[in-house]
Amino acid sequence: MSGITAEALLTTAGVLLAVFAAIATIDKGMDIIKKWRTPSTDTAKKLAEDKRRLDGHEEAIKVLQNGSQVQCTALMALLDHELHNGNADQMEKAKDGITVYLSSLINR
Repeated sequence: MSGITAEALLTTAGVLLAVFAAIATIDKGMDIIKKWRTPSTDTAKKLAEDKRRLDGHEEAIKVLQNGSQVQCTALMALLDHELHNGNADQMEKAKDGITVYLSSLINR
């Protein structure tokens, strides 16, 4: 016990404190790097909102495509009617297609 002095104890305590401070500093630095490399929750929320909006846009595009197809069918029926005078069956099918399309828009 005679070899342990107050100065040696203070030096040992100082070294231990320096080691602990270095470990804490490295740990905080790693946390900062991890947060910097991963997207924040704000970014994740924005991406989720953008995906939801894009899904809505895809649905609207499908509705517009269906409407264009119905309009083209009706236009062809009108052209055939003008060219061949009296294609009542084709005109009836075009009318039914337009009715189904419009009622699907109303029931949304």
